[in-house]
Amino acid sequence: DTVDYHAKSWQDALEYYNIKSNLADVRMQIGKAADQLLPMFATEEQIRKYSKDISARKAKVFEETYLEKVKPFPGVRELFELIKKRNIPIALASSAKTDELELYKNIANVSDLVDFQTSSNSKDVKRSKPYPDIFLAALKLLKNPSTDRVIVVGDTPWDAQAAVAAKLRIAGVLCGGVDEKILRESGCSWIYKDIIDLTKNYDKLTKEVLKI
Repeated sequence: DTVDYHAKSWQDALEYYNIKSNLADVRMQIGKAADQLLPMFATEEQIRKYSKDISARKAKVFEETYLEKVKPFPGVRELFELIKKRNIPIALASSAKTDELELYKNIANVSDLVDFQTSSNSKDVKRSKPYPDIFLAALKLLKNPSTDRVIVVGDTPWDAQAAVAAKLRIAGVLCGGVDEKILRESGCSWIYKDIIDLTKNYDKLTKEVLKI
C-alpha cells in the first residue's frame, strides 16, 4: 500500500527542482515509472536537465521518509497461496525498479510464491505503463500463453491501459484509491473492493475466464 507515499515523494522531488505540482494530480499518475510520469509535470528542458536527479531524489525521500511506513494490503499472501494451490503461475509486473520490488515482495511476505517478475528497469521493458511493454515481458517469462488464459490484477488506470494494449483482461481492485468508474473506463473487466474480496471470488473468476 504505497500510492500516497510515492505521490508525496514525487511531489517533494519535483518541488525541489521548482516544478509545481498538485498532490492529487501526482497521485493519479502513480503506477507509471519516471519516463511516463515526469512529462506530466516537467518541460522537455527540465526533463533533459534534471530527470535523473529528480528520480534519485524521489527514491531517497521515499526510502528515508516513507519506506518504514509501508504495509501490505490485507490478504495478499492468502491470495498468492490460493493461486499457487490452483497450480497457476504468478508473474509480477511492477513499475518499481528491481531492488524496490524485492523490498515490496518481502514486506508483502510473498517472495517464496512468485514465479516470475519484471520491473521498470528490466531489459525487455523499454517504456513503462500505460505502454504494454511490462506485460509483454511478463508473458514472455510465462512462455507466451494464450492471452485469453491470463488475468492481470491492478489498481490504477495505467495498469488497465497497459493490459488492454497487451490484449489482456484485467481485474481491478479499489484498495489503491482509484474510483471504480475510472478503472472501468480504463479497461477493467471486473472490479473488486480489495484483495480479500478478490480472493473470495477467485475460483468464480477463474472458472469463468480460464475454464478451469
